[in-house]
Amino acid sequence: MRNLSRADQEQFEKAKDLIESEPAEIGYVKSLFFGRLKSGQVLPYPHQDAEEARRTDELIARLDEFLKREVDADKIDAEERIPQHVIDGLGELGVMGMTVPTEFGGGGFSHTAYCRVLEHVARHCTSTAVLIGAHQSIGLKALMLMGTPQQKQAYLPALARGEMLAAFCLSEPQVGSDAANVQTTARLSEDGAYWILDGQKKYATNAALAGFLTVMAATPVTENGKTRNKVTAFIVTPDLPGFEIIRPNCSKCGIRGSWQAELRFTGMRVPADRVLGGVGKGLKVAFSVLNFGRCTLSAGCVGGAKQALEMSIDRVKSRRQFGRSISEFHLVKEKIARMAETVFAMDAMTYLAAGLVDRHVEDLMLETAACKLFCSEAAWRVIDDAVQLWGGEGYMRETGLERMLRDARINRIVEGTTEVMTAFVSLVGLKGVGEDLEHSLHWAKHPVGNFGRLAHFAREQFGDVVVGHKLEGLHPDLAAEGRMIARLTKSLARDVIRILGTYREKILDMELIHQRFAGAAVELYAMTAVISKLQRMIEQREAGSASESYDRDMIVGQSFCRNAAARVEQQLHSLFDNHDTELLHTADTVLGIPPKSNGKSIKHNGEGQ
Repeated sequence: MRNLSRADQEQFEKAKDLIESEPAEIGYVKSLFFGRLKSGQVLPYPHQDAEEARRTDELIARLDEFLKREVDADKIDAEERIPQHVIDGLGELGVMGMTVPTEFGGGGFSHTAYCRVLEHVARHCTSTAVLIGAHQSIGLKALMLMGTPQQKQAYLPALARGEMLAAFCLSEPQVGSDAANVQTTARLSEDGAYWILDGQKKYATNAALAGFLTVMAATPVTENGKTRNKVTAFIVTPDLPGFEIIRPNCSKCGIRGSWQAELRFTGMRVPADRVLGGVGKGLKVAFSVLNFGRCTLSAGCVGGAKQALEMSIDRVKSRRQFGRSISEFHLVKEKIARMAETVFAMDAMTYLAAGLVDRHVEDLMLETAACKLFCSEAAWRVIDDAVQLWGGEGYMRETGLERMLRDARINRIVEGTTEVMTAFVSLVGLKGVGEDLEHSLHWAKHPVGNFGRLAHFAREQFGDVVVGHKLEGLHPDLAAEGRMIARLTKSLARDVIRILGTYREKILDMELIHQRFAGAAVELYAMTAVISKLQRMIEQREAGSASESYDRDMIVGQSFCRNAAARVEQQLHSLFDNHDTELLHTADTVLGIPPKSNGKSIKHNGEGQ
């Protein structure tokens, strides 16, 4: 890129590693930034086939009995450990290897089935759900996705049975969400037989208990005559000399029964055949794995939020104050309505994303990121509202709500903090539009020989942001919601072009703008998921199999869409009418950061950032 410092150029090279290969067809959320609606990706709403749904129902029934009999969530929280008999029992039920192919001893279940089970476990005990998710969603997932047949045969059977736990090791003392900057290093031995690892990892869930670890390390890679460090994924087992558990667990605010270890590798020799996905391909491995992890984390959020909503409904219907049921008070009704809308949207988004995973959609990084971003924030709000509705009793340990609240807090941090995921959704979405815009500006300056491409861009832009698109195939009962999405998507695309055309490369650092674009895109995806789910409900009703909750769910889902549309409109409006300059100046004053030497700030519409 032009005018980049050496440090910025290095960061740019690392950023390219995250998006090495563009998919042949962009996903639904990316398409929103262009003003397009890829109806075929979100309609019809995905569902399990009858046979797998039956198998999943049977597993959940057995699991429910086991959880009630063997899993004491309060005791696990107090003692900060999950008993071995619980782990063994989950293995015997088949939960620990649900998604592992049957040829390796697993259940061969879909991702949708797995999310249903994780949701159910999270309703009962979040710590146990975290242990399962760390093992299966991310710990062994790289092996399933990128492993060689020999690697899979060596490890997957024991992992599927739960006889061996898996862990995913990315975070380090100086590295959190910045995955491209891992400090753990790996160098190839002179004879090429081993990789020699040195470094530390922290907050690695299950790592102190695991027999299989996926570890990320920086390795020298030569490309086009230039050598630089790129991330590589390795299979590590605790029997390797130089493997050390510095601390097996960290006492935490929530999810206290799960264990997060700190590890040290000192001259640890890892056999050369334990590379996963190829040398220098670790970021691709990590992001592929995190697509699954973010989706199942969302399922856990759904489970906790549903439990909190049900507890709140029971509470407000039975509790009386001032001679009346508290369900009669409008401020209570407001919370219940908001909670119900949010939980419905969380569920719709999560299982739409799970369906995309099961369809092997190539580009779903923004769908899973948006799902994680929405659900992690939403679960926190729903459970917090539940504590409020229960009043002082909700603050006490007996109800379990205070534990649920503590457990829910970590979801806004793990697998990409809210702040990182916000920037990720926005910048990945803006990237494609920005490249098209950059090319069009270049063509406009050098029109000779480029008239065809200019005309194509003009036609696309006119169709996307002037004419607009619509969500095809909706039932007439959902026509109003479909028009909302079409109108707001066109507005989003128009504002993307306006902002990018104004600020170009400067947009990379305008995080308050990122927040608004990401907020709008995530809400639009949530609306789409809700509409798609409502469409399926209508089709089931017309086929004579409507659920008992049909009328309630239609009201709740359509209400969510109306309120989400208002939030999108506010996000887009505030792109150009805000007080960002004042906000940033206040923060700099508090932090003691002096004004920039040139005294300039980026301004738009009288305001700045």
